[in-house]
Amino acid sequence: MGHNTSALIGRMPINIEKIKFYGLAVAFEDDFAIIFLDEDHLFQWYLKLNLDYVSDNENLRFGDELVHFFAKEIELEDYIIAYLSYEFYGEFYKSAVKINEGEINLMLKEIGVDAFNSKNEFHKLNLDHYRMSECYYWDEKLNRAQFKDNVIAGFIIK
Repeated sequence: MGHNTSALIGRMPINIEKIKFYGLAVAFEDDFAIIFLDEDHLFQWYLKLNLDYVSDNENLRFGDELVHFFAKEIELEDYIIAYLSYEFYGEFYKSAVKINEGEINLMLKEIGVDAFNSKNEFHKLNLDHYRMSECYYWDEKLNRAQFKDNVIAGFIIK
């Protein structure tokens, strides 16, 4: 099974209360937060906040003002917006200003991921285990967060 994951990735700490308020799904790996981005969830907040979320970069799915709003709300200053699919790609931001873009391992280095004792930065954050963003937003019984101690489930208000 391939990847189809969009995420905000940044160093801890983050504001957990805001994560829960916005219903964002997040995994915690090696002092980093991986906030999963799901289109249905983003669309719900687009309707409430009138902030766009679709990236203008053909290598990313999401990345517009709503994604940067979430990054600010959860108190990420340095972060990556990543799309892990046919290409493992990311954009690195400091306070919502794009600094660099490219292959995911290079971008993970930019936020301080150290591949020590791992194959690379991607594997250091166990990103191979997170193949579909949407499964962390599914209804309770199907939500894959229930099977992982290091993941907070997201939700979509119906």
